[in-house]
Amino acid sequence: MQTSREGTDLPLAPVRPYNSLYIHIPFCVRQKCDYCAFYSEPHGSPALHRQFLSALERELARNAPACQPLRSIFIGGGTPSALAPQEITRLSRFVHAILPLAPDCEWTFEANPASLTPARLEAMLAGGANRLSLGIQSFSPRLRRVLGRRGILQRLPDILREIRCLPSLRLNLDLIFQIPGESITDWQNDLQRALDCQPDHLSAYSLIREPGTAFLRRHPDLPEPDDGEFLQFWNLTDKVLATAGLHRYEISNFARRGCRCRHNYEIWHGQTYLGCGPAAVSFNGQNRPANPASLTAWLQNAPQEDDILPAKQRAREILAFGLRTTDGWNREEFTSLTGYAPEQLAPQALARLQRAGLLKISPLRLSPTHRGLLVNDGILEQILNEE
Repeated sequence: MQTSREGTDLPLAPVRPYNSLYIHIPFCVRQKCDYCAFYSEPHGSPALHRQFLSALERELARNAPACQPLRSIFIGGGTPSALAPQEITRLSRFVHAILPLAPDCEWTFEANPASLTPARLEAMLAGGANRLSLGIQSFSPRLRRVLGRRGILQRLPDILREIRCLPSLRLNLDLIFQIPGESITDWQNDLQRALDCQPDHLSAYSLIREPGTAFLRRHPDLPEPDDGEFLQFWNLTDKVLATAGLHRYEISNFARRGCRCRHNYEIWHGQTYLGCGPAAVSFNGQNRPANPASLTAWLQNAPQEDDILPAKQRAREILAFGLRTTDGWNREEFTSLTGYAPEQLAPQALARLQRAGLLKISPLRLSPTHRGLLVNDGILEQILNEE
């Protein structure tokens, strides 16, 4: 087992029980979309799916003793809706059988509208899903072609009709902006089309040009994204979504009141999570181990790659991640979780960031300013690199 461990003579944070679960489904219906850097394989045979589900069941069983009643489950990928209805049912049944779940557990399934059939949606709901995340990226056929987005949106109106009959099911839509050739008007149209779907939550990401993706191989000579254009997209997103009651609560995430994604919000605030499946990452308060990013290696029980940091460095990381959110940190909550006051971790960085107008610091709370959210990578870097 490979271990990354800085300052091994320094104290480590205590290990905590797992609070949430992430399951990575490593299959896509045909192949991954050109812009995507997440690990996945083409759909695979029914036999391979059975092998994957059996190995996943064993992985959950091995880790069950380390789990407290789970507050959230997130099934991502890949494309979870690449699983057949009976496979979704099998997965849901063994999750219920093996793991303790909180009574109000938030359970999210990601899905591609092209592969989310009525039978698959029914299997998700019967298994306990109460939140659905649809990967739209763009409603524009032209921009979807630029992204290399697989699938079509022909099934979307039917899915929305089915969802509207299920008031207990929350809906998230994923969108991408600053696609090459996309105008501000294009983005406004995408936002309005998304609002017409009546989502409870919306994730709006700027296109990340990930190394090694098919997108960059197809577009090797793209100019660097323009910061001024990014700001126009960013501000328009706030303005348009606010008219429908969706407000930014994290760099890329917007929600109606009471509809924030519990799974992600708690992870940004230092809560623990178990990651199962190839390429999945866990966090137990001390270690952040990563499963091998290969279905074959994972099926063969290849070792995880550990990431163990001294307690103080891990607390800096938790501090910085929480500042991705508009709430930032309640001081008492942060100290209770990590054992440190923020100023014990990065006093010089926090003072600089406050003087620069990037952080608001009070006796009760630390939170990013509007401008601080825009340059969050800089906040992260300064806090983590404090001497």
